[in-house]
Amino acid sequence: MTSSSTSSEAVRSNFLEFFRAHDHRVLPSASLIPSDPTLLLNVAGMVPFKPYFLGEAKPPHTRLTTTQKCIRTNDIENVGRTTRHLTFFEMLGNFSFGDYFKREVIPWAWELSTKPLEEGGWGFEPERIWVSVFKEDDEAAEIWLNSTDLPKERLVRMGPADNFWSTGGAGPCGPCTELYYDRGPDHGAEGGPEVDENRYIEFWNLVFMQYERSDGGDPELYGTDVIVGNLPAPSVDTGAGLERVAMLKQDVANVYETDLLRPMLDTAIDLTACRYHGAEEESQEGYEIDVALRVIAEHSRASAFLISDGVLPSNEGRGYVLRRLLRRIVRSARHLGFDGQMMTPMMASVIDTLGTPWPDLKKQAELITRVAQAEEDTFSRTLQSGLTMLNTEIERTKASGETALNAESAFTLHDTYGFPVDLTVEIAEEAGLTLDRDAFAEHMEAQRARARAATKDQRIAGTTDIAKRVASTSGFNEFLRDVTEADSQLSAIIAGDDLLGEVEEGAEVTIVLASTPFYAMGGGQLGDHGVITTPNGRFRVTDTTSPADGLIWHHGVVEAGTLRVRDDVHAAIDTKRRSSISRGHTATHILHATIKQVLGDHATQAGSAIDQGRFRFDFPHFSSVDREQLTAIQAMVNERIIANDTVETDIMSQEEARKAGATALFGEKYGDQVRVVRIGDYSFELCGGTHVHSVSEIGLFTILSEGSIANNVRRIEALTGTDAFSQLSTEALIADQVAKQLKVPLAQAPERIAEMLQRLAALEKQMAALRQSSVLSRIDQLIANGVSVTLANGEGATIVQTVLEAADHETMRSLATGVISKLSSGVAIVGTMSEDGKAMLLAAVSDDLVDAGVHAAEVLRPGAQIVGGGAGGRGPVAQAGGKNGAKLDEAISAAVNEAQHRLANAGA
Repeated sequence: MTSSSTSSEAVRSNFLEFFRAHDHRVLPSASLIPSDPTLLLNVAGMVPFKPYFLGEAKPPHTRLTTTQKCIRTNDIENVGRTTRHLTFFEMLGNFSFGDYFKREVIPWAWELSTKPLEEGGWGFEPERIWVSVFKEDDEAAEIWLNSTDLPKERLVRMGPADNFWSTGGAGPCGPCTELYYDRGPDHGAEGGPEVDENRYIEFWNLVFMQYERSDGGDPELYGTDVIVGNLPAPSVDTGAGLERVAMLKQDVANVYETDLLRPMLDTAIDLTACRYHGAEEESQEGYEIDVALRVIAEHSRASAFLISDGVLPSNEGRGYVLRRLLRRIVRSARHLGFDGQMMTPMMASVIDTLGTPWPDLKKQAELITRVAQAEEDTFSRTLQSGLTMLNTEIERTKASGETALNAESAFTLHDTYGFPVDLTVEIAEEAGLTLDRDAFAEHMEAQRARARAATKDQRIAGTTDIAKRVASTSGFNEFLRDVTEADSQLSAIIAGDDLLGEVEEGAEVTIVLASTPFYAMGGGQLGDHGVITTPNGRFRVTDTTSPADGLIWHHGVVEAGTLRVRDDVHAAIDTKRRSSISRGHTATHILHATIKQVLGDHATQAGSAIDQGRFRFDFPHFSSVDREQLTAIQAMVNERIIANDTVETDIMSQEEARKAGATALFGEKYGDQVRVVRIGDYSFELCGGTHVHSVSEIGLFTILSEGSIANNVRRIEALTGTDAFSQLSTEALIADQVAKQLKVPLAQAPERIAEMLQRLAALEKQMAALRQSSVLSRIDQLIANGVSVTLANGEGATIVQTVLEAADHETMRSLATGVISKLSSGVAIVGTMSEDGKAMLLAAVSDDLVDAGVHAAEVLRPGAQIVGGGAGGRGPVAQAGGKNGAKLDEAISAAVNEAQHRLANAGA
């Protein structure tokens, strides 16, 4: 058990208090989401202080110290396989901004490292500390040898790859010195960190910030190739990984067994009912089991901290990092044969363990648990459907006599269904098949190429030759924003990849005008419709798009006559449709501001489509929006409509707009000069679309629906104007009809419906109870037909088995535990097949047999494999399921055989 003096809390506290005593200001950790736009996540303790090192901002104090939350996933595949690799870690650091330098910080590092624990240090044995310095840093070497008790033989010089630090990109950098601790001969060969870094563990890195680095460059190069100048003042950035220090002080084999992660590891062990072996080498027994358990523990902690800081699962950016971590947890659990819910208990373990030093975990406990569990539920369904497809492909491959799984099929599983390729490889190998990874990689690269070439609409492929030809021959065209009709000239006619001089009636083509009042689709607003007339023809515009900046294309059909290039034209948009769309566009701005007020700042616009009379609005959120919230949102939007704010637009530089507080939508492209739309003091956004002049023109707003379109992404569909009025009128008529059928006043209809549903539920409950009673009445007969088994110690036990018809989980559990309650010693195995052909198994084991080492999940596992699933549960009760219900009898026989085998060896 970890003593209070060697606990991670003591290590953290002693560090911060040591530097507080040396005139450092203790600051709280910054968020994992950095303010630095060049970084996805905070990867080091110095990241929040980068502007101070570069002289771009003034620090609150010249000496600071923190414990910073960090995330790195570049070594994610090593998590669980080494003693020290983590995705999330706490970095203890002390920082000097033009204050102290090498001569102060090196003796401090030695003092804190070797000072006894009871005196506020870390209590490392001085004779086991080694130090490395940059090979050309004679000053640092001299200070170590003359200002500390470090002997010369434990000081080593290393090259820039080891002892010259930078973020990997442009920014501050400099030589560093690192402290290592000798774990002893049981952990590797003698000779210092150059010989064996598993024995000699680095626990503290002191970086001497002296230079500014350019972007890129080989880490072996540290001269003029990458160094562009000196920093305004020499500074210090140190980093000590709390997990590594805790591992050394608690004398455990790896970081996963420290008090920072061991509680989560124990939770994973309990959930999966797997034994932890403490295996450190691949050749050791239980190594892969241990790796999976460590991944579950480590990724659970990382995921909880990411969600706490506002990251939600998605398919890009930070959200993808989180999604990858959560899905690795699920995959690791399935690898261990656990099919139950993993996230809720794992997140609870993280919060219980670390909620005191990190109170945001407790504050965000509900958010953390709900987001993690939702992702597990979604991915579990993905895995199940993917397994079905993969098994079909495996059977086809074997039937054809082939030995390699089709790479295209594996890619489809990965790309379309999110099924992990490494899981595909693993299952294929179990079936005696291989996968051509090179061929799979080719499919991946082809997909990336398609993605790079793809556009939202094939008609607007801005990089095509035809678009370039139009721009070069006809020039760009102008959007006439403030008019609904205008005279212009027809400058190009496009049919596929050809430019035509003229077209006749009935032709479906794209035409380009020198200038146009037609708005091209963009920013969620659909393109204008309307009519373009020439002296000899008429063209019906069914869509308007922009293939590239400065190009507006009108798509449609020649309704009459002939169109010729250079014809004079009169262009008139469908003003009724434009007005309706403009009402919707202004309403989306008001809705955006309102949703953030009601749900939180995280609910920013993630997409929209504004059509005539209706629109959809997408936003990230971790749960459904309840009726009370939707009612509030709808009321607030209508209140803004009644307030009749003026809609004002302006053109300014992008920098001016951002400084003024304008909201820019993620993923939208903005030029140097941007158009901003202000609605009173309620909304202020960058936007190029069309809007009403005053908010009252919207008329009315009503929410049509709210639902999920992806994990943690919601969609509201709404109506405006006369469409909203028509919808509300229809709903009122329907409600009136329902009330008449119920023969109650309209206001009482919801209550009457609720009463009827309650009565129906009560009747269904009674029927379920009768079915269960009927099943339980069979217990004595089942026991009488049971199989007797003699244990190794001579005691007797009974194995009872049965198949129920279309039973639910509760009925199966009641029967199995009812059997066990009447047996002095025994195992009950129950199976059923659902209407959709899936099998479900459940086993219960008496307490004496559990004590003898017989666990229900182990009994079920062979049967679970037969029906194509896995078993989950702990101790006396476990359940299993699979898609192949036709093999239910075979699965129960396998479970009975396994029970007989385990019982025969129990009690030995």
